Amino acid sequence: MKNRCIALFFLLLLLLSLAGCWDRRELNNITIVSGMAIEQGKDETFTLTVEAINASELNPALSEGLTPTITFTLNGVTMGELLNKMNVGGTRELNFSHARTLVIDEKLAREEGVSRFLQFLEKSGQFRNDFQIVIAKDVSAKDLITTTYPIQKVPSMKMFQQFETLREQWGGVPESTLTEFVLSLTSPGKHPIVAAATIEGDPQEGKDVNDNTQLELPAIISYGGLALFKKDRLIGYLSVEEARNVMWIRDLNQTTVAAPCGKEGYFALRVFNSHTTIDTKYEGETPKVEIKLVVEGDVFDNQCARPLDSTDTYISYEEAMEDHLESKLTKTIKTVKENYGIDIFGFGEKMSKQHYKNFKEHKENWDEQFMKADITVEASVYIRRDGMRTKSFIEQLDD
Repeated sequence: MKNRCIALFFLLLLLLSLAGCWDRRELNNITIVSGMAIEQGKDETFTLTVEAINASELNPALSEGLTPTITFTLNGVTMGELLNKMNVGGTRELNFSHARTLVIDEKLAREEGVSRFLQFLEKSGQFRNDFQIVIAKDVSAKDLITTTYPIQKVPSMKMFQQFETLREQWGGVPESTLTEFVLSLTSPGKHPIVAAATIEGDPQEGKDVNDNTQLELPAIISYGGLALFKKDRLIGYLSVEEARNVMWIRDLNQTTVAAPCGKEGYFALRVFNSHTTIDTKYEGETPKVEIKLVVEGDVFDNQCARPLDSTDTYISYEEAMEDHLESKLTKTIKTVKENYGIDIFGFGEKMSKQHYKNFKEHKENWDEQFMKADITVEASVYIRRDGMRTKSFIEQLDD
């Protein structure tokens, strides 16, 4: 019995010595990949550019003023092959678990579609599914991940943080993650939308880290509106303002919006709560969609000589904002209908949940139903407080 206990003890010690992470990698043996860019290649190939972090340059104590990222490009026919082949030019094993942005060239997205690239990324265990998909608008995809910025030095992370902050503060940017794209792609009655990005200035000058010493940057990545997909192919864009109108319909939370308050100018409302409900039905052969928008906010700016301690001012501003939102959203829906003819708003998805039998009859041709749908927008705006001085100096100038 005593010998058995001793044997068991040594067996446990042996098992403990063998314990560990089966997929552990030492930090000094890997390179963290922060972003990727995919572009059209020759014949059937495509070009994949990987953006890897030069970690020492992100540490103020170790920085020597060198490039914060390193890019390497290969041509091939499959994502899996290229990702494992990148070490023909690099020294360390690539780690993709922290990749934040995938930039796709617009020509490739239009002509080839994006499914063959995203399928590997969605199935692979090397990637998280919350990285953002971005379409390069009027610039090459590689240019976007090689345009430097002095504050957030890694271009892919700069784009990720930029769009996340813009979404929180202004609202006009969709959740263009891999998960969201695949859900929209596979959901009946809804087409995918992702953020588009472009470069203001000269992309070639943006590649030089020395240009970050200038007060006015020669190149900067900016939001380019919405990229619209029919299934997995890019078919066009909506402007930055139209992008926010789409997000209003898809339930935007927080933003700042301006509306006319008279001949004198505009007033701005800082929206802190917004909720959209969509009711669908069929009347005969015509699909009906009713969009109801409820908005709460504060007066954030006021260019008109209207007293903010007057109930009449609040009522007139609420009515003006309601008219403004109804007009803007209706116009964007009309633009999508006339120019693209696809349901990016998810009306078909709502119909499938609310009236599945009706939707099932038109599931295969829902975009045709969307084109003839009677869509109305009703906004209800509630101004809760003025959020600024009650009496403006503009009123005193007009006295």
